[in-house]
Amino acid sequence: MFSKVSFAAILIALLFTSIYSQSSYLQLSLFDDGDFSVTFDNAQLSTGNYAEFDNISPGEHSLKVVREGANVLPQANVIFEGKIKIPAGLDLYAVIDEYNAFAIYKKKAYGMRRFFPSGEGVKKCGDGSSDNNKETYSTNDECRYKVMKKEDFSDLKKSVNNRSFETSNVAVLKSAIDANYLTSEQLKELLGYFTFESNKLEIAKHAYKKICDQKNFFKVYEAFTFDSSIEELKNYISGK
Repeated sequence: MFSKVSFAAILIALLFTSIYSQSSYLQLSLFDDGDFSVTFDNAQLSTGNYAEFDNISPGEHSLKVVREGANVLPQANVIFEGKIKIPAGLDLYAVIDEYNAFAIYKKKAYGMRRFFPSGEGVKKCGDGSSDNNKETYSTNDECRYKVMKKEDFSDLKKSVNNRSFETSNVAVLKSAIDANYLTSEQLKELLGYFTFESNKLEIAKHAYKKICDQKNFFKVYEAFTFDSSIEELKNYISGK
């Protein structure tokens, strides 16, 4: 038989687990990665370019976001002030978009492989701290909100690498490209699984419209052996 003390301890543990499983996490930034200060309910954080709030109870919360900077006019610095709804048991990644609206762009299971900004100029609201042991993305990367996830890209590489025939791999890769955005570096890496220039060229042409950092597309040229292939790809991109 359980003692009264043991039974009470079990009830407390179950209650704690239930509450914890319903908690949520919010990471907030501006669409252009600008500096801001933020007030979430009663928590006020000083200037940074991203903010995070953990162990949030589900339901309605108040949020006020103030853009900071030397060129921000005082009458235009409050870019969001209102109520937001937080669902239970999720990690939420959100921005204040170009229309000054609160927009959630990613949802994950609570506490699972959180992503944090990194690089020069990154400052967390409230303390400016960063954690170099956590998975990161670049705040200056235009691919930030739409690039294929790291784990999905790893699975795609395994799929391509496990197939024996290049023609099958071309079809698999083109199908994946249609459903995702890639960086120039990712495409270059994927082309490394192919031997024939004609297949590389076919994939690169097909992928160009789904490359989120097209200004870096020159990196893809390194995957080709012949200058003629590079020239053909450049002509295709320029519409010649």
